[in-house]
Amino acid sequence: MSTIHTLINFGIIIGSITAFIIILIEKLGIRDIIISRAPKLFSQLFDCDFCLSFWISVIFVIILVYINKDISMLIIPFLSTPISRFLL
Repeated sequence: MSTIHTLINFGIIIGSITAFIIILIEKLGIRDIIISRAPKLFSQLFDCDFCLSFWISVIFVIILVYINKDISMLIIPFLSTPISRFLL
């Protein structure tokens, strides 16, 4: 499989997982607690779906880069964020 197909596949998978995590923390009430009690920066971050999906994707991609030793995967958050935003 070529690198581009791999990046697209990982982008779709990471986008789906990110959307699931955001929906989960919203259903559990964790998101509302963080928005109301956290400092302003984290409060604004958790209030914005686009920002939150980007940073959750970045966390996953850092783990993937560490496991696969492939720096080209750093493009995945830019591919997966619109996907997860669309799913939300």
